[in-house]
Amino acid sequence: MKRQWVSEFLLDILFPKKCVSCGKLDSLFCEKCQAKILYLKTQNCPYCNKITVRGRVCPSCKSSYKSALTGVYVVAHFETSLKEAIHQFKYEFIKSLREDLADIAWPLLNDFPQKAILTCVPSNSKRLAWRGYNQAEELARILAKRTGMRFYPNLLKRTSYKAPQTQLGRKDRFKNVRNTFVEDKSFDLSGKQVIIVDDLVTSGATLDACAHEIRKMGATRVWGFALARNK
Repeated sequence: MKRQWVSEFLLDILFPKKCVSCGKLDSLFCEKCQAKILYLKTQNCPYCNKITVRGRVCPSCKSSYKSALTGVYVVAHFETSLKEAIHQFKYEFIKSLREDLADIAWPLLNDFPQKAILTCVPSNSKRLAWRGYNQAEELARILAKRTGMRFYPNLLKRTSYKAPQTQLGRKDRFKNVRNTFVEDKSFDLSGKQVIIVDDLVTSGATLDACAHEIRKMGATRVWGFALARNK
């Protein structure tokens, strides 16, 4: 423990932390920039954006999309300083941002039972090799520590590498993730609530594909939980 503290101390001297949004020294995501985050004032159906309790999928979209999701809870808009922080976390390999991002999100998990199980959207092998970590898993792991919820990172496995969702339109996103994930049949989630953590949600297609597999393990409710919603 002492050796680790000394190492961190020396790193802070040689490579001082600075805010990824404004460049201020001493922290990766300063309080001033965190104050600029545009938190969602309402939770909405992930498909039609109708206001619902805790972001539940509305009855109409439940039928239209044949969604396996109970709902998707989103912390904030993908704008201002949070957009920059997520970008740095995902694409500039600043893994330590997981602590700051989790601290922003974890209080909102108090809306869920503590007996709920946390998991994450699995990364594909190419992305994992390139980035060195799965950002959704890193975030979920810290959220589990903050809340005391159980974390099962390996409920799902990604079976194929397909085109990044960011390059596709809404309809193509659902087609693109079809048959992309497979459940671990050794888990029995009968009667359980499961929360799938991801950093960003746009169409909800990836979370829904994961939810379909988790339902096969017996889960009664499957929620998505994301830091931000992209328009």
